[in-house]
Amino acid sequence: MKRFVPVGVVVMVVLPMLVPSPAAADAALDSLVASERAFAALSSAKGMKEAFLTYLTEDAVVFQPTATNGRKAWEGRPESKSTLLWEPSFAQVSSAGDLGYTTGPWEHRTPADSAGTPERLAYGHFNSVWRKQRHGGWRVVADIGVAHGKPDRGGVGSGEFTPGPTMPIRTMKPPRLHLGEQDQKLSKTMRTVGPRDALAAHGALDMRLSVEGKLPAIGIEAAQALIDFEGYLVFHEQGSGVASSGDLGYTYGWAERFVGSNTAPADSSVYLHVWRQDKGRTWLLALAVLNPLQSH
Repeated sequence: MKRFVPVGVVVMVVLPMLVPSPAAADAALDSLVASERAFAALSSAKGMKEAFLTYLTEDAVVFQPTATNGRKAWEGRPESKSTLLWEPSFAQVSSAGDLGYTTGPWEHRTPADSAGTPERLAYGHFNSVWRKQRHGGWRVVADIGVAHGKPDRGGVGSGEFTPGPTMPIRTMKPPRLHLGEQDQKLSKTMRTVGPRDALAAHGALDMRLSVEGKLPAIGIEAAQALIDFEGYLVFHEQGSGVASSGDLGYTYGWAERFVGSNTAPADSSVYLHVWRQDKGRTWLLALAVLNPLQSH
């Protein structure tokens, strides 16, 4: 039987979230890192194709070079004798333990062939966003990497790992939000004050920035130095996702760089952003990846 509330009477019901414990958050981080390591181990044992088809969700996004469905991209790839090795060096999860991201070094080995071509090695860093599935396992929803020269330290096999900061436990259900708005705000700030000051306004102090051809920058000052270019970026978001706790999320798409009063972009890139909330109030950029596309 329906109940009616008289006009002028407002009834407010506050619905608390199921509050995870700090121990649960630690367990979620451990399981995420273990999944990343299992993903890498499968690639080493069975090959890249089987590994990616095992760990990508049905709607996962990879970049080749623009955003595309990851499973379809890997299903169309032939088997390869090359090996791709990697390991996580950093990871963070939402307070709900259902969304997280990992980053770390990769190493690609192409064996010598009968034609006399010697073994070839390539190095870089991967950046993956993971979501916990209904069955309890972690799967990749977005993956993008950059290539760079051989690192002096911290490469595959180093075992170096740093856990990300623990997200404050939320006790209230978060409002619905769309993180594409954060990309728009970042674009507007870049146009007003330039890339360096925009990162100071929107970046976390421990943010990580990866740009194709360069070693990742760790920390806001290193990121500012890496992104110190002429002009500003306008980000065009193509997809996004947020944790159920509303404190961690990601966006991806393509960005155009404009210089001066020119109406045509100087060049363009694809990007992945991971955003996290600072003290439950402000969204800050925790991870950014920028891969240039062919110049105009």
